[in-house]
Order: sequence, then C-alpha cells, then structure tokens
Amino acid sequence: MILLVIIPILVGLSVYLVMYQLKVIADERPRLSPEAMMDLNPYSPALSRSNPTVTMVSSFNRRMRSWDAKLPKLTFISKRLMRAGNPMGVAEFLLFTVLAALFTPVLSFIFLGNIMAKDTLLMVSIGLGILIPQLWLNGRISKRQSSIRKELPMIIDLLNLCVSGGMDFMLAVNRVVKDLRQSDLTRELAEVYRQTQMGKGRAEALRNLAARVDMQEMHSFARTLIQADRMGSSIAEALRIQSEEIKTKRFQRGESMALKAPIKLLFPLFFFILPAVIVIIGGPIMLQFTRTKIGF
Repeated sequence: MILLVIIPILVGLSVYLVMYQLKVIADERPRLSPEAMMDLNPYSPALSRSNPTVTMVSSFNRRMRSWDAKLPKLTFISKRLMRAGNPMGVAEFLLFTVLAALFTPVLSFIFLGNIMAKDTLLMVSIGLGILIPQLWLNGRISKRQSSIRKELPMIIDLLNLCVSGGMDFMLAVNRVVKDLRQSDLTRELAEVYRQTQMGKGRAEALRNLAARVDMQEMHSFARTLIQADRMGSSIAEALRIQSEEIKTKRFQRGESMALKAPIKLLFPLFFFILPAVIVIIGGPIMLQFTRTKIGF
C-alpha cells in the first residue's frame, strides 16, 4: 500500500527536477551571441521537430507562466524570488514546496520509521519539507548579493572612468554591460538601461534596481545618483565618493570577519584538533605507564 504512495511521489519529483534542470539550461541561452540564439531558438519549427526536448521545456515554461498569472498576488514570495534573480516563478516555487513537503515524510518514514514515533516524525518531516525550499531560496539570495557586493566597487570605478571621459551615464552603463562578462550585476545594469530605453526615467529605473537587489550598498548607490541628478551636481564626483565609501565598508567588513575568526576557530580546535594532539602526545606516555605497571 505504501508503495502506491511512494512511487508516484518519487516519479513526480524526478520529473519536476528534470524539467527544472532543462529550464535552467534554456534560461542560459539568452547569454549567448545573437548568431547562436538564432540556432537555438526554441520556437523554431525545424528545431522543434529535431529536438522534442526543447518543445517540452517551452511548453512547461508557458504552463508555469500561465499558472503565475492565475495565482493571487503573493508579494512576499515574488519579492524574495526577485532578490534571488528569479530562478523560478511563484507557481514553480509553490510546486517545489508541495513536492518537498510530500517527499520528505516518505523519506523519513523509510529511514526513521522504526526509530521515532510516527506522529512526531510526520510533523517534523512536513515542517522540514516546507523549510527546505526556503533555505534553498535564502542560499540563492545570499550568493547573489555576495556576488553583487564583490563586483560593485569595480563597476562603479568603470562607470566613473566613462563618465569622466565625457560619456553620458546611461551610455556608460551600456558600455560597461557590453564590455564585461555576464554576471548578476551586469544583468541588473542591462535591465536599468532597457527600462530607460522603454521610456522610464533614470530615477525610476535606479529605484527599481535597488528594489530588485535589496542591498544596503545598492540602495545607497541608487540614492546617491538620484540626488546628484536632481541637484545637478557632477555624477563622476558622486560615483567617486560612492566607490570610496563602498571600499571603506568592504575593508571594515573584512576586519570584522578577521576579528571573529579566532572565536569561530574555538569549536573545531576544542573538539577536533585538541583530542588528536592529546592522543599523539599522551598516547606514548600511557603506553609506557601501562607497560611499567604490568612489569611491576
């Protein structure tokens, strides 16, 4: 009886993971050159006939987007997904949560069914299954913000060089995005340039950038540029001050991490390194003491 429950859940989870992996591969295609994009167009009839996997991925993406449109507005989830770079839609994330909440109890009953009480195990495993997608999303947000925080001073310096050379700020953004390799920050700047080309003001595009990333450094960057633009001051000078401020905060963060390192090393030192040292130093002494006592 339990196999009738386990097998559909495992099959469903496997299919979902395969579809999500194919979706990730499909999402990587816009980073290719235009010539490669022509060859990899998922809506091309010739490609659809020769590669049914692309058709299946496109159908899956369209179905997820249609579900996103039908769902009520879940601002909390959509904002967190936006901060993570939109790795999936709201419908996909809810599906991921449901599958994790169903799969985790089954796995727990298989391995821990004879050890823990069934009611307690069911409640704990369901809670853990709901928590797993949240932890995964937190990891994606943290990784993305760390990448943006690391590249932001260099990007600001390049923008400062372009603006100091007489280039308009948005043209400088476009130049930096085209010349540098694709990353989370360059894709966000490309979105800022795209919004300004579609008719939005520079201040609104910068506010949207700060809202998507939701970092203190990015809020300060957007606020500084908006104030410089509003007051008519030099954007190059504002970029230089912002770059120095971010570098100073980065140096202070490094100092803080260095001061915390000895405290964090106490646990592995006490539980892993100290016992090994005691065995190495005290082992021969104990052996010698045992032999001497036996001989006596």
